[in-house]
Amino acid sequence: MSVEKGKKSIEQKRKNMTYTDLFFLSFGGQAPFISLLTFGTVMIEDVHQAAPFAMIIATIVVLFNGLVVNFMSRRFKKGGGYYIYAIYSLTDRLGLETGWSYLLYALAYGGTLIAGGAYVLHYITGLDDVYAALLVSTLGTSIVIAGIKISTKYAIVMSSIEMITLVALGVFFLHQSGWHFYNPISFPPGLLDAVIFGLGIPTGYGSIAPLGDEASSKAIGKAAISVLLFGGALATFFFYSLGSLNFSGNLIEYLLTNFGLIGGIFISFVSLSDGTLGGISYILADSRTLKAMAKDGKFPNFLAREWHNKPIFSEIIIGSIFILVITLLADLMGTFGTFVLLGGLAGVMNLVIHFSADISLIKVTSKRSRKRWTELIIGVIALIISFFVLIYSFLPPGLGITTTDIFFIWIIMGFLYAEALAMSKGAEEEG
Repeated sequence: MSVEKGKKSIEQKRKNMTYTDLFFLSFGGQAPFISLLTFGTVMIEDVHQAAPFAMIIATIVVLFNGLVVNFMSRRFKKGGGYYIYAIYSLTDRLGLETGWSYLLYALAYGGTLIAGGAYVLHYITGLDDVYAALLVSTLGTSIVIAGIKISTKYAIVMSSIEMITLVALGVFFLHQSGWHFYNPISFPPGLLDAVIFGLGIPTGYGSIAPLGDEASSKAIGKAAISVLLFGGALATFFFYSLGSLNFSGNLIEYLLTNFGLIGGIFISFVSLSDGTLGGISYILADSRTLKAMAKDGKFPNFLAREWHNKPIFSEIIIGSIFILVITLLADLMGTFGTFVLLGGLAGVMNLVIHFSADISLIKVTSKRSRKRWTELIIGVIALIISFFVLIYSFLPPGLGITTTDIFFIWIIMGFLYAEALAMSKGAEEEG
């Protein structure tokens, strides 16, 4: 008994990240300023004044997968996030595949944010693409290796500055419009496309799911929901304020036109901060997933070793991969090309890991469906939404479905079918 109590007290001491830390770290994982400059520009071009309505729909859609993470994080209190959900709820093979997919997802999503920050920095200052990518990725990696406390303090300070900036810009745009208010609810032809792009804005909760060793499961679940609702609301307000001007164009150029040199310096600073924040959030998440997998023997054991209560080897490996991949891609195709490539990859991998989480929730609640019917329904709805978005993502407007699309859809369906068979056989053996 005394040994068990000792272990529990050690675990409690390790879980020193608060709800506030998680909220701001997750908000940083959204990289809202970069997301609004990039995804937001496309949404406004697609639907103009209906962009706020598209953002509301996107936030509701994202909420279902956020609720899945909330429910699963409360059940599994170990670090590792989606990998842990799958390996304990489904099969060992699916756990490995989910963890493997998450490693790429975090690299792609974090890399997208880093590349976006580097692109804006390059666009405004003229700094070479490679140097901009190297600067942002190295800064993010350095802060992570410096420690979780420094990472969270940086996230709190810089995320607060971003929140104030976005609210101030929204008020400024409304003022410029003469406080013109309008009804954003409409159904233009490009609404669904705008919603798909909007899904990438309030999704920072995926970066805190693997932090179960540093934070309580309750805090992770609470932060996952609150940050996506806050991020979605902030983006909706920002789009609404631009809609009051009937704006349609390049947001970066518009901000530079209105604020000149001072605006350019400030936008460069916020972009550097935003890309760094995104890098910090996903380097942390990726290193914790790698650590959990190494602890289970899926990777060499040294990657699970800790120094001062942090997986230093995993952090160095993941941080180095981020720097190498993003800088190399920036050299090959520029920061904007890197942003587009990694953004598309992040979207697909995001769906893969959420498929796994949705199925995990359905599996663990189906045995007690009478008591957990709300969670079961949310899991089913989240799975249907993820499947729909996956199919829609493979259908570029005007191009139709390609043989490559059919190949990937077939492989994914086969993968899901194989896992369903494995789970059903496991259930029969348990019965």
